[in-house]
This record gives sequence, C-alpha cells and structure tokens, in this order.
Amino acid sequence: MKLYLTMTMLAVRAPHDIKNVPARRWAEMLALPDPVGNGARRVADAHSWLEKAALIKVDRRPGVPPHVTLRSPSGNGKPYGWRGRWWINMPIGFWENEWVYRLPAIAVAFLFVFRDMRSNRVEANPPWLTSHQKERYGFSEDSWTRARAELEAHSLLTVRRTPQGRDFDFTRLRNTYWVHTEKLG
Repeated sequence: MKLYLTMTMLAVRAPHDIKNVPARRWAEMLALPDPVGNGARRVADAHSWLEKAALIKVDRRPGVPPHVTLRSPSGNGKPYGWRGRWWINMPIGFWENEWVYRLPAIAVAFLFVFRDMRSNRVEANPPWLTSHQKERYGFSEDSWTRARAELEAHSLLTVRRTPQGRDFDFTRLRNTYWVHTEKLG
C-alpha cells in the first residue's frame, strides 16, 4: 500500500509511469530494513502483488530496473485516471514529513478511511459510523482498534463519545472521528 501511494504521488502526469527506479531505492524511500536484501525483495513482491491486482503494469527487462505504469485505482486494468467521482486528497506533508513511512500500514489505511469519512464535515460535527458502514471498509475490529490507537498516539485522530438521535428518539452514544490533517503538514 505504501509503495502504491508513493507511486501515485510521483506519477502525476500522463502516461503515469515511473522509469528505472531499482527495488533497492524504493526500499530506502520506504524506510524498509535491509534495503539491498530483504527490503528490495519486499518491493519486488509488492510490484508482483500490485501487478496481479491490475493496479500497475510492470515492464521487466534483464539488467535494468522495471518500468512501472499505473493502472486504474479500481483494479480493472484500465489506464490510470484520478479525476473520477470519488477520491481522497492528502496534504503533501503526508509525504514530506514522512507520515506515510513512519506510520504502520494499518494506520495509513485507516487515515484514508477517516479522511473519506470526514469529507465535507467540520470538527464541531465529526463523522461517526454505523456497523454497516464499518463493514463497507472490510477491516476487522482488531484492525480498527490498532489503527485508532496508533493514530491517537500521534495526535492525528480525536475520538469522542457523542450522543446520536433526536429529542424524542432513543439516544445512543457513538464514537465520532476527527482527523487532524493540519498536523500532517
């Protein structure tokens, strides 16, 4: 995921490709341990996984780093395009201040989930999720808990218990989530 996010940040213009970046260099950029050995191997595995998921096209040539072309984020294998109906923006500080590398992958994934939830909301009216909405993202309860704790520990997320319901309805407390994007930059 971190590799794909970094690729999408770099390949912003058509043909949305990245040429001649060795796996070792990707491993260094992603702060993977042992970038020459295991780190490079993890990057090669990630390239293969992303290619099987139809998120990238990899042209491999002997003795030369691969040429990677982004494909549609929907995984349908079509050419890359981000100007669809649905997208999430992240401040450039997410990369410049190395949050993408410092946070565990699960926390990065949830940062995007919480940004998706935040949408056009304001901090005084933060979003909350029903269990049906939570299922839409497909993460386990343990993943929610671990990601939430990680983001709260870095002061990137505020979770509050807020009553939901109208005056004469049954009122229940729900967790509301607010991502502090200003702290990313």
